[in-house]
Amino acid sequence: MKNKVALIAISFTLLTGLSCKKSSQSSSLVAKPHAKGEIGKVVMLINDETYVHCKDAIKEVYQKPIEGMAAYEPYFRINHCNEGGFTNYFKYNYNLCIVYDQEKSNKLTSLVGSKLTDLLDEKLTNGQSFFVVKDLFATPQEVAFIMGQNKDSLVVNMLKNKDKILDLALQTERKTTVELVLRDKVEDDAFYNQMLKNYGYAFRTPGNFKRSVKSADFNGVNRIIGEKRSGLYLYEEPYTGEEQFTKDYIITKRNNMLRNHLHGPDRKDSIPTYVTTDTVNVEIYSKEITLNGFRAIETRGWWEMANEFFAGPFVSYTIYCPTINKVVTIEGNVFAPSKKKQDLIRTLELASTSFTVKQ
Repeated sequence: MKNKVALIAISFTLLTGLSCKKSSQSSSLVAKPHAKGEIGKVVMLINDETYVHCKDAIKEVYQKPIEGMAAYEPYFRINHCNEGGFTNYFKYNYNLCIVYDQEKSNKLTSLVGSKLTDLLDEKLTNGQSFFVVKDLFATPQEVAFIMGQNKDSLVVNMLKNKDKILDLALQTERKTTVELVLRDKVEDDAFYNQMLKNYGYAFRTPGNFKRSVKSADFNGVNRIIGEKRSGLYLYEEPYTGEEQFTKDYIITKRNNMLRNHLHGPDRKDSIPTYVTTDTVNVEIYSKEITLNGFRAIETRGWWEMANEFFAGPFVSYTIYCPTINKVVTIEGNVFAPSKKKQDLIRTLELASTSFTVKQ
């Protein structure tokens, strides 16, 4: 995904007292706290009255439905607070959004200081309505400022910048993948190192995932917690041409590979059960992206178990690897009946961004 957001770093001298300060007994700077957060969550500082007025716009920006789901699940959950509730939990969150209503600037000034709010006023005067500050209170952190002269202009500015705002939140989340998703050190990641050695490519294994499939042409890991099951798999083919990146080709190839390798329980009548793609009930979404520097097609939809009553969301990445002249596919799928699937599918997405090819 192209970076649509220009990150503007604010120097220590500009924001003296916000997140770093000189020690009275030492010339060294006090280190900023380490940012924390959760998958699929944005925290927001916003005045109560402003929040009520902007609630629908906020939902349209951050709670856009995840494509390929059978039921509505948003990209992000929102945890908001007013100026009086701006505790360290919010301040040190890596995915923090601050909504600046110029008519109520005195309330924000009491929290962040007049130098920053003066800067926001200047940017509003110059016609800027979305602004990003790097490592403002903690690190790593990219704080999104959405600005408006009043509540009505805030709604307009949120919707005008909605793609940039959502992209920033997704990019920020990806930068924390190692901490949130990949628990093992590289040297302890057995699946990653085996795949890199034997096939020349791999993704890092998400926390608590174990090797589940091992064959010449299909390999993967999964995690089972009660009824919730998540799997992440790899398969490849030689690069032959651009038709390999069309939606029809990707789905046909996917169905063939999963029919051979992902099966359901044995039936007494011996009718085969296998994973395939639901092409009737849930729309299949496909788009070109950049995955850790590689050209890829992201495909989202709903898998189902042929001849059985199992189903769930999937996301796959069809990746062009020119140095090895191959097309590699990462297949991720989730089974979690009657449960929210947002965090499960996002975990697979984040792990997929670690894909690499051996140099």
